[in-house]
Amino acid sequence: MIQYHVYPGGKKRVVTFSYDDGSRNDARLIALFHKYGVRGTFHLNGINYRDMNDTELQELRARYAGHEVACHTLRHGWPARMPAQAVVREVVEDRTVLERVFGYPIIGMSYPSGSYDSEVIAAMRACGIVYSRTIKDTKKFPFPEDYMEWHPTCHHKDALPLCEKFMRDIDSQWTRPLLYIWGHSHEFQTEEDWAYMEQVLATVANSEKIWYATNIEIYNYVTAQSHLQISYDETIFYNPTAIDLWVERDKRDIIKIPAGERVVVPFA
Repeated sequence: MIQYHVYPGGKKRVVTFSYDDGSRNDARLIALFHKYGVRGTFHLNGINYRDMNDTELQELRARYAGHEVACHTLRHGWPARMPAQAVVREVVEDRTVLERVFGYPIIGMSYPSGSYDSEVIAAMRACGIVYSRTIKDTKKFPFPEDYMEWHPTCHHKDALPLCEKFMRDIDSQWTRPLLYIWGHSHEFQTEEDWAYMEQVLATVANSEKIWYATNIEIYNYVTAQSHLQISYDETIFYNPTAIDLWVERDKRDIIKIPAGERVVVPFA
């Protein structure tokens, strides 16, 4: 039986981080991310970057290199309190600024102040947004049922015991695979705050069993995996996407299907 809970390199666990508002503390946080080999998504308000000079823009690009930049509305509004046309304007203008700065499609989001409803989701979909993070902590490790309501595991202030549980059960077939931690780097106001965050990162770092990914990488991979074409007897695999994919067969065969290729794997 084929199962999809396998990620790049045949790994079965995923860790991601998500930080909002674009505080200057992001630079120090990203330095810690690099130290511990984790990846994150940073949700920015485009209004802060409209009038930067070339030197400032180069510094901004360098700060977030290796991570994902995503939307957070232009001015950090409360989308559920706004008319749909205002939501569209806030998202489209945010995308426009950030895409001009960073040079790639910005199609991820987090809801500012956690504010959203069904009309906001519809408006954001119309703007080309494919996922958006909420602030509704699950305290668990599931993938989202709807990527437009992507509920994280926890805020970083609650993360250490959940990180320890995630790592303790890393080989359990019953543990769900995604640890998602969110927050704001401006919340790190003391050296004790930074030391705590470093302990969180050290707990989940440097595991060969974990895929450390950005939000969009997770969305793209899982979406691509759903497009795999598999023969009825589960021996022929065709990957029509541009992403290398992995699956598990009968809880023992980890199969890689390169982008654009057909792979035949008979049963032993």
